[in-house]
Amino acid sequence: MSRLHSHELTGVELHLDETDVLTSKTDLRGVITYANDVFVKIALYEADELYGAPHSLIRHPAMPRSVFHLMWETIESGKEFFGYVVNRAKNGDHYWVIAHIVPDLDPRTGEVIGYHSTRRRPSREGIELATKIYAAVSLAERKVPKAQQVEAGVAAVTSYLAGEGMSYEQWVFDKINKWEL
Repeated sequence: MSRLHSHELTGVELHLDETDVLTSKTDLRGVITYANDVFVKIALYEADELYGAPHSLIRHPAMPRSVFHLMWETIESGKEFFGYVVNRAKNGDHYWVIAHIVPDLDPRTGEVIGYHSTRRRPSREGIELATKIYAAVSLAERKVPKAQQVEAGVAAVTSYLAGEGMSYEQWVFDKINKWEL
């Protein structure tokens, strides 16, 4: 069994405190190079288990692949990304966060050398809406062959939010402003 799926899902939701801020840094491939103590505590890993591991180590299977595709597309273009994310703790519990990911720049050259992410507790309303949207997107992904899942998921997210007249990032940011701040 791989490190990604070493524990079965428990169905237990861990809740972040209002003041919790999870911070991590990765290289350009998403390999963890730094994790703060809060991230280590919430994810239930030891720091040495996180360093050198792909950030996908904490990926929960309920997270649509297409949302991560949107994230990578955004941050690789040099822009910041906001997103609702459900993560898996080492023991199989899960926790929701609002993720804010930005490129990490080399101070001498200005080149992107990795990514910096801060995550905090989302509102219950935000989680409920994200759960609804992600269930619809995940269903769209499962209906097609694996090679077409990301495209189908992005189309589902776009279609779902078209009625709202906004992109995924606009939706998340709008909800953060209404519920989180």
